[in-house]
Amino acid sequence: MKWLRTSLYVLFLGACTALGVGLHVASKVVSAFGPDATLSKILIAGKDPLSYFPNQKRMTILLVGQDYNHNNKGFIYTRASRADTVMLLSVDLAKKSVRACSIPRDTYVKAPDGKTGKINATFSRGGIDLLKGTIKDLFGVEVDHYVVIKPTAVREIVDSVGGVEVEAIDDMNYDDNWGGLHIHLPAGKQVVDGKGAEGFVRFREVNRSKMDADGHIIPLHNVKSSKEEGDLRRTARQQQMVHALMLAANTPGNIMHADQIIDTGFNQIETDLSRLQCLALANIFRGSAGQQMVSGTLPGGDKKLNGVYFYVLDDDRAQATVDWLINYDDEAIKKTLRIVVTNGTKTPGAASKVAKLLNEKGFNATVMGNAPAAAATTVVYQKASYFDMAKQIQGLIGSTNISKAPPSSPANEDIAITIGQDTVQVAEVPGPSHG
Repeated sequence: MKWLRTSLYVLFLGACTALGVGLHVASKVVSAFGPDATLSKILIAGKDPLSYFPNQKRMTILLVGQDYNHNNKGFIYTRASRADTVMLLSVDLAKKSVRACSIPRDTYVKAPDGKTGKINATFSRGGIDLLKGTIKDLFGVEVDHYVVIKPTAVREIVDSVGGVEVEAIDDMNYDDNWGGLHIHLPAGKQVVDGKGAEGFVRFREVNRSKMDADGHIIPLHNVKSSKEEGDLRRTARQQQMVHALMLAANTPGNIMHADQIIDTGFNQIETDLSRLQCLALANIFRGSAGQQMVSGTLPGGDKKLNGVYFYVLDDDRAQATVDWLINYDDEAIKKTLRIVVTNGTKTPGAASKVAKLLNEKGFNATVMGNAPAAAATTVVYQKASYFDMAKQIQGLIGSTNISKAPPSSPANEDIAITIGQDTVQVAEVPGPSHG
């Protein structure tokens, strides 16, 4: 299913370690960490978790959500299944922070085996090694560890922590009788169990056809679309699910059945990390509740190649995204952002001059013409992770108005700037540089 089942695997362990486990609980969970585990090793993983990662300050983990396969009778199996979700995590052990970079499953790639196609197919052809090799060829990233999450993980782990709270921006309704998937979730905040959580992260589109008794596909008319459709929204829900699981796993109510949560989690993953290393990771991030995670998705767009739809990367912005999130190059985020500048004054060329100033500072700014008359210059950013960049821009152009809001133009920009009369002189006298 989703990469999230994997992240949550690191997080659900927080349900064991965040509780500060008393000896009676610790002894209860020793066996869950394998035949070589001892109470003393578990205590070391709690008191000195960094000792399980000697000489490592940061590491990259490849998270793979394994997809379902179905035979001709609709029965599920996972042999040679594709990667439903692919994500890179850059884990800073010293700063206790995580940066996550999602790679859309339909991303067009040329793999080391010489074949072209979707990145999720590399996993079914060559397993984790071919997928790692493909990522290295694409971005130059060496993967330190991997975690593969089974298709049943979300349902099992969410049930083990007693459910999670999520929020949908629109109704989600989908039925796949052949695949046994039925999703019916309303818009808004809600607590979901394992079945509901599985639907929440798997939903991609509403029903647009149905099958009659003879097996014929009948199109449905006047179908209302959902704002939750598409891979980008699904990725956002997956990230939301990880955060929700982190919160749920760290609640006091999960302390006394930590061994059950741990056992459930380990049964749903395949990884080259030892169970004690997993425990050490959980202790390193104990209490963070997802607040130290910055995430993003490789930029690109849908394109049809030889009759097949792919997600084709915007190469420069995609590499910049990897450099920012995985290689910790904080300046690279400037190249990832789509910045739109409009002119809300009567001064010709004001927007162009501001865009030029921003581009000279390393940003990626485009002029989009005129805007309604504005007395004050405004900087509007679309995601919380863009706040720092928005503040830098605010300082550069001398704006006093900065706010967060969803994109409101066809450009689907990350940061929108409207030049107002108050800072029109910025073109001639640039403000102080913060970048």
